[in-house]
Amino acid sequence: MELDGRVALVTGASGGGMGRSIALTLARDGADIVLNYRSNVERAKEVAAAIEALGRTVYLHQADTEDPDAVFAMVQAAESECGHVDIAICSAGGAWKVQDFVDIEPDHWRAVMRGEVDSAYGLIRATLPGMRKRGWGRIVMIGGLRADDWTYGPPDGPLDYPLGKAARHWLARTLGPRERANGITINAVAPGPIEHVEFEEALRLAKEGPSGEITPQHVAEVISYLCSRRAAHVNGAIVPVRGSDAV
Repeated sequence: MELDGRVALVTGASGGGMGRSIALTLARDGADIVLNYRSNVERAKEVAAAIEALGRTVYLHQADTEDPDAVFAMVQAAESECGHVDIAICSAGGAWKVQDFVDIEPDHWRAVMRGEVDSAYGLIRATLPGMRKRGWGRIVMIGGLRADDWTYGPPDGPLDYPLGKAARHWLARTLGPRERANGITINAVAPGPIEHVEFEEALRLAKEGPSGEITPQHVAEVISYLCSRRAAHVNGAIVPVRGSDAV
């Protein structure tokens, strides 16, 4: 399989969204998984059991991804446990809340920036040294469709959330080319609106592949490709994954 021998750390992998599908898909394609969760250990264990059923090793690690020090400690523990972390997926993010700009409270604004920007900063900062040492690495962040100018969203969406996604795009475009000489690629995937799916459906799609209307599995398939050897020359890219209602 394409990712045999690789270890992938996926943040936000215990919820009902893209992180779970990404973890299942990378495991399907041969990677062992470091499964990050914030608080819901029971849901994390459910995903972990499914990964083990796919024949892969899984390591559960609790960490608040908004805290760069906690992320750094998680990566150090994972590298000690697994020997290396080859792939880092920044899926956990901020809260989507529709409101006028002047109604955004400072606490909410800062929480969204922590969820989107600090989490990406912390994960990249923690995983780059080991990847540089080994001369190989893949970092992928979940961005947002048209987040850079947000022509897609207003008045039907928030303004702080896409700003955080645009920051992730900036990190990919800026850091990716700088790490090329180290055998590392850094990219972002920019999905349009995607509905969550139930756990059993997410597992079925991970095994069989996506079909029909857009689901988290479509995003997971793109990310699995970006993590492969075949995508060695895809770097600093923002890859859109458009739903049927996204122009």
